[in-house]
Amino acid sequence: MKIKFLSMIILGALFLTACAAPVTEVVTTLPAVNESAATTDQNTDESSAVESMVSFSKDIWPVIQQFALPAHGTEMKGGVQLESYEDIMKYVEPGDPEASVLYKYLTGNGVPVMPPSGKLPDATIQLFYDWIVQGALNN
Repeated sequence: MKIKFLSMIILGALFLTACAAPVTEVVTTLPAVNESAATTDQNTDESSAVESMVSFSKDIWPVIQQFALPAHGTEMKGGVQLESYEDIMKYVEPGDPEASVLYKYLTGNGVPVMPPSGKLPDATIQLFYDWIVQGALNN
């Protein structure tokens, strides 16, 4: 009887040891793998966000200078002046292109399309849309 009891204890200990070792290894190694993957994904997401940010000075202002300032600079046709970021922001609802007067005129959404010479390329209009969605920052 004592031999059976001792055998059961030894077998049980061996069984627990055999089962516990792989679990310990898996638990020990999984967080390191996940942390590395999460950090890589996070860095990629941040890089994409920075790369896709629309710049007022590099992307928006050159279009305004070329297409809007001849009519809406010092001449102020239609009572609209677009000589500075502050002037432009009078016609923009940051975060909401559909409510922004500037965007409505670029798309001709219920108003005459601007510039009067013809609608800007879709890619250019998309820049304005993205800039407004991103908060219409003076960057």
